[in-house]
Amino acid sequence: MDHLDFYNAHKDTPVVLKPLPDYDIESQVKWILTGNGYHWVELNCKFDVEAWQQDATAAKEYYVPHRDESSGEGTHQGWESCVLHGLGTDKTNDWRTYVQGKEPDYNWTELGNKTASIKSFFNETFPAERYARIRFMKLKAGGWISPHNDYTPMITERNIFDWPLPVNIAVDHPNECHMTLKDQGCVPFSNGKMFLVNIFNDHSVVNNSTKDRLHIIAHCYLGSRKQEFMELIVESYKQQHEHISSQV
Repeated sequence: MDHLDFYNAHKDTPVVLKPLPDYDIESQVKWILTGNGYHWVELNCKFDVEAWQQDATAAKEYYVPHRDESSGEGTHQGWESCVLHGLGTDKTNDWRTYVQGKEPDYNWTELGNKTASIKSFFNETFPAERYARIRFMKLKAGGWISPHNDYTPMITERNIFDWPLPVNIAVDHPNECHMTLKDQGCVPFSNGKMFLVNIFNDHSVVNNSTKDRLHIIAHCYLGSRKQEFMELIVESYKQQHEHISSQV
């Protein structure tokens, strides 16, 4: 199934969100993150989107193709990326692509040091102790990302907090750009919104607009800020559930 067939097959699926079980907070978060109750969760975490858009102008010369057709990971068009925090501005894939053995240390790149507002947010505001990759993810006007998933059998409910959790943030998101999940509809992205998305499920993106779509994906190690993060996701989930329930 190509990106258009996938979008048309799943775009109108109604959103169904299960009520949060009466567990302890860590069990609630594991329940959410392992896909029992969510397809995406909008995180109640604000940032200055205009400042981030201004920061993004520094990235123009750094973009490289991401997962192009030659990678064997499907056909995509207009998908580009560059790295603010990681192994280098052009090292957009998982560290295993570039290094054998132990996971290396990550640092702010030349580009990351030019994006003061974004760097400050992740260093001081967001509830994570440290980060793996933080990347600009661009999808050009008219571009698409083929249906795929990021499932790995290594991640389980038992060890999920030991892995870098990916947060997807809309910096400049055209109305006619849609991220679709299999049997789950479209993620309601707009400028300034931040989501945890269940990327273990098949998903695809189509940019039907005449404007580039720009997101940031940050891979977050919670570490000493795990409790803050758990409180953030549980409160965000509760608010999202109440909002959807009130519209039924």
